[in-house]
Amino acid sequence: MRQPAPNFTNAFLGTLGVLLFVGLLTIGAVWGWAGVIFGALGFDGVARPIARRARR
Repeated sequence: MRQPAPNFTNAFLGTLGVLLFVGLLTIGAVWGWAGVIFGALGFDGVARPIARRARR
């Protein structure tokens, strides 16, 4: 008679939770950096004409 298969449900759910956390953290970090870059480019686009007018 065969041995029953071990129950790896808890190990799977634990690993899935860790991978989901790391994946969401990575997505948050990437979008965070993208937000900073786009915000800086937007500010530069607004500030450059103002600085040009101030120099005249």
